[in-house]
Order: sequence, then C-alpha cells, then structure tokens
Amino acid sequence: MIDIDAVRAGIPALANSVYLNTGTFGPLPTVAADEIRRAYSEVERLGTFSPPIFAEMELQGFEAVRGQVAALLGASPAEVALTRNVTDGINIVLHGIDWQAGDEVILTDQEHPAGTVPWLALAQRAGVVLRWLELSLDSDAVMRRFEALLTPKTRLAQLSHVSCLTGFRLPVGRLCATARQAGVLTLIDGAHAEGQFSVDFQTLGCDFYAACGHKWLLGPQGVGMVAIRRELVEMLRPLWLGWDVQQSYDRGERRYQLQTTAARFEQSTRPWPLYLAFGKSIDFVTRVGLDKIETRVQALRSRFVAALSNLPGVTVLSPVAGATGTGLITARVEGWSCEALQERLWKRHRVITNIIREFNALRFSIAFFTTEAELELALDAINSAVRGESPKIDT
Repeated sequence: MIDIDAVRAGIPALANSVYLNTGTFGPLPTVAADEIRRAYSEVERLGTFSPPIFAEMELQGFEAVRGQVAALLGASPAEVALTRNVTDGINIVLHGIDWQAGDEVILTDQEHPAGTVPWLALAQRAGVVLRWLELSLDSDAVMRRFEALLTPKTRLAQLSHVSCLTGFRLPVGRLCATARQAGVLTLIDGAHAEGQFSVDFQTLGCDFYAACGHKWLLGPQGVGMVAIRRELVEMLRPLWLGWDVQQSYDRGERRYQLQTTAARFEQSTRPWPLYLAFGKSIDFVTRVGLDKIETRVQALRSRFVAALSNLPGVTVLSPVAGATGTGLITARVEGWSCEALQERLWKRHRVITNIIREFNALRFSIAFFTTEAELELALDAINSAVRGESPKIDT
C-alpha cells in the first residue's frame, strides 16, 4: 500500500488544486525544490568553481544522477546521456545518422509536435520519406499496420511508448522486435512512460529511448535523458560539440578525442542544480515503487473511465479497460469547446487539466498521488457542466 497522505504532504501544490495535469508538468516535490535552493545557496556562499562546488556537487553529483537514471531505465551509465527533454533525445538521434535521399522513417500519427517537426524539417532538407503509422486502441491492428509500412528503404521507426493524445500504451516490445528483424532502428519517446510504470531498456529491445523528467517523474523543467544502445554510440554523429564531450584535446596538434560513452552527446555548461533536484525526484518516485504506482493508477483510471463513460454527452477517447490504458484519459463533452470546459473546471472547481485541440477534448492525468475524492470532484464538475450552463462551443 502507498501512504498517500505522506506522499501528498511532500507535494505542496496538491493542497491548492485538483492537479490532473501531470502529463504536461508534474508537481514538484519539496525535496526537489529544497535541493535547488541548497545548491544555489552553496554556489552563492562558496563560488561556482570552488572544489566543494565544481568537483563535488556538480561533477560528482551529475554522475550520481546519471547512475540513478541508468538504473531507472535499465541501461548502463555508459548508454545514458543527460539532456533537457525528449526533444533533445530525438534530435541527437535524428542529426546523428547519415541520411540519404529516399530513406524512410516511420512515425505514428499521434506523435507530439516535438517528435514530428524535426522529422518534417529533415524530410524537406534531405529528401527523407516519412511514412505514418495510424494508431487506434487495438494493439493487433497497430502491429498489422506497422508491418505493412516496412520496406527495404525503412531505416528508423520513432514510436511513442504511450500516446500523448489518448494515453494508449503501444505494444512497443512487439514493434521493436519486428523492426529489428527487418534491420530497422527504433527510437522510443518515453515521455509518458517513465514514472507511470517500469521501463527496461534492454528488455524492450529498442535502440534509442528518450524521456523527460518534468512529467511523471516529478522533476523540474529542463531535465531529461536518452539511452543509446552501447554499440550504436559511436555510430551517431554528435549534434553539438563542446569542451565537456571530449576525452582528450591537444591544443598544439589541434586534435581531440570524443568520450566513448553516451556522455559525448551532452551539452557542457548546464544548470546542474536542476539535475541534482531531479535525482531527489527520482528517489521520491522510486521509493514509492513503480509497480505499486502502476497498480494504483490502473485501479483509479478504471473507475474514473467507467464513471466518465456513463455521463451523458461524454465520449471517452482512451482505452476503457485492459493493459493498454494508462493514467492519461482523454474525453470529449458534447456541445462544449475544450477551452471553455477547461476554463470552467479551473475557475469553478480548481481542477487543472490539459486540452487536446485535435479532438476538442480534455486530457486528465491520473497520478499515483491522485485521490478518489479528487476524481469524484472532477466527475461532478463535468456532470455539472453537462447539465448546467448553456453549451459553449466555437462556431
């Protein structure tokens, strides 16, 4: 059992709203905020380049967080680059490959803009052909469509572990196995997986796994990670180069040697106190236990989706039951624009949600700290909107 009261006591934002938007930004635990304050206080007191700060807090602390991230991902530290977000991870892979005109890349039709815009730009610039995998809520149908898209020209498939639009959990293990048999690289966007359930980079069988810290892992904005299969590290061309990615540099000979690990893809001058805080957030989540988190979220979402589906005029666009469902639930309310309904829920009930404009829908994020009472309040608020005011919808 999770001690929900103890967990919530460590996240002050939960006392001020019904926070159902962890899928955009997770609320920051006090231990993480305290770590940021502590780090900058020490910088102020001792100076950035003093040995206790630079050597111990920054360099040693940064590597300690790399170890935490590696353990979280089921990767080795040598396979992990610490980034700012998923976007960094995608761009590291995209710009690291020597593309040829006519090469094909498979993307799902529900990727986040950060996962499509770089590829659209690449297609315009280099003549790479993008092929689109239509997602549904049927894993077998998704597999069939994926297999049909594979050709001898396919070089890479980028797939979300969890759809940001519907919360559908893709059959990523099966997709990666099929891609590998065809000689196709796989890049997984794990933005909505890490922190919701356990992820094992090795078992999953993908080549690259990009994730962020500011959602379900409850980290500060500006921290992320990408895991790169060890044998592929030196295949990728670094997107940027700076002083910290070098293993050695000879000024006289004008020669350098890059690090042989995924650290070669990192930026140099970085806001390291945020990464120390991220380490505290990881501790906060993993001490609860990802298996317990997944079990609780599944139970909460099942009840919430069932009740939501029974409200008049409400259409749930996420999986209703089964293992393909996650803490992201998207629903459309007949007669209401998503913007108006989002505003009403916030102003009248202090319920924080996100909107999915493509579907004119609200997206609710159920996290392990969410309570049954909060979900009842959200349901009552939606029901009140359905029965109450005149509908508000853009025409």
